[in-house]
Amino acid sequence: MISHFSGSLKLVKKLSLLTAIFALTFSASAQSAEEGKKLFDANCVSCHAIKEQVVGPALKDVHKRKDEAWLIKWIKNSQAVVKSGDAYAVELYNKYNQSVMTSFEGLSDAQVKSILAYVKQESEAAPAAVAASGTESASSTAAAPAAGANKQTKSRIHWLLVIIVGLLAVVITQVFSILDTVGKIQGREVINWNKVNATLMLVFGIAGLAFTVWEFVVHGKLTVNANTAASEHGVGIDKMFNITLLFTGIVFVITQVALFYFAFKYKKRKNEKAFFYSHNDKLEYIWTIIPAIVLTVLVINGLKYWNKIFAKPAEGTPKIEVFAYQFGWTARYPGSDKELGSYDFRQIGKSNALGVLTDDPKSADDFTSSEIHLPVNKPVTLKFRAKDVIHSAYLPHFRVQMNCVPGLPTEFTFTPTITTADKQAELGDPTFDYALLCNKICGSAHYRMKVKVVIDTEENYKKWVAEQKPAFAKKAEEVPAAAPAEVNAVQASKDKTTKKALASVK
Repeated sequence: MISHFSGSLKLVKKLSLLTAIFALTFSASAQSAEEGKKLFDANCVSCHAIKEQVVGPALKDVHKRKDEAWLIKWIKNSQAVVKSGDAYAVELYNKYNQSVMTSFEGLSDAQVKSILAYVKQESEAAPAAVAASGTESASSTAAAPAAGANKQTKSRIHWLLVIIVGLLAVVITQVFSILDTVGKIQGREVINWNKVNATLMLVFGIAGLAFTVWEFVVHGKLTVNANTAASEHGVGIDKMFNITLLFTGIVFVITQVALFYFAFKYKKRKNEKAFFYSHNDKLEYIWTIIPAIVLTVLVINGLKYWNKIFAKPAEGTPKIEVFAYQFGWTARYPGSDKELGSYDFRQIGKSNALGVLTDDPKSADDFTSSEIHLPVNKPVTLKFRAKDVIHSAYLPHFRVQMNCVPGLPTEFTFTPTITTADKQAELGDPTFDYALLCNKICGSAHYRMKVKVVIDTEENYKKWVAEQKPAFAKKAEEVPAAAPAEVNAVQASKDKTTKKALASVK
């Protein structure tokens, strides 16, 4: 009896252990996929989708095509795999016109595995969704065809209305044509076209102004300018924009009212000769001097803001590099030395994806990020570079836009004033995120070129920075062991040459 009980107890323990292992494995897999989604959105989404081809191939079932070890090597440095002569890699490289895939050597093996776990999860999600739909109730199953039928009916109604409007236009045109012909036959005017045109001018004028007001009221609130600027200089830009809009708006309304009203009032009349008012010095002085004064005020005001925005940043202002490429962004931050390491555009894609010179001691503690984190109420200089074509770094909520030109670094200094959390509260949208977009049409996946921008409190920003790891530190095997004096002398000579090269690059 005791033996039987002891055996049962062992069996229970084994089952418990297996259950625990399974639960931990499932939990780790879910967590890995969740982390993988974040990494995928930050690094891969600009060129890849799971179930459709974008710039690169669709990634569905990629884990079935090649083993994990191969995929890790490919993702980290595809060109190294191509150069090794791997048949599949060469075939893939040639199939996509020898487009060089961005290297992600900054990602750890664990992070790449998380991305692959997410891709696997999404690849297998479709059959699961179909199976789940089969277990739905009869009412929900019937609702889907009903919704589709309603949508199809609405579409048909819209097309029917378009056809009816087109036919009415044809009928009205034919009626007017017939009346005109009748008038010519009878020798008298059946329709006073001059009056018709004058009335239509008045109608179009009123309708146009009404639609302008409607556009401002309905769609104006959807523009980014409807939200409070999240930067120090942005408040001034918005103020300047609103003043300009006020003056030009007044002129627009006056000129449009005058244009359409006079077209109606001074329509052609029989037995009435037009009066040509060719010259009036006083009137010309008025409409020349007043606009000149207004424009001068606007230009001087704009110049004041321009000089303030592009003033030389204060000593010690943090510098963050933003690297643009088709079709994504990579941010590079200085480490504890507060200085960014040097780079050489000729080394892009060779030593690393950004062309950062690892021989420069300042590069050793630099780190990269697929998100841009900035502290609130602290000035920061964003230094822009481009790898391939002209991109345009656009941060709409901060009123920042700067072209990124290959071979011509640019920069912009500004101070964020509203954290992401505060902006979410202001908009009542907990899912809101600031974003850096490309505002130049830079290629087929231009519309996907976007990166998340996070404005943190200083405390949270410092915590985030502390969690980052250097991206360009030399590996232990690359650091030479202690050498004899003569070898040290040769190394010192090499170091001097490297420093000169770095100075020339700068």
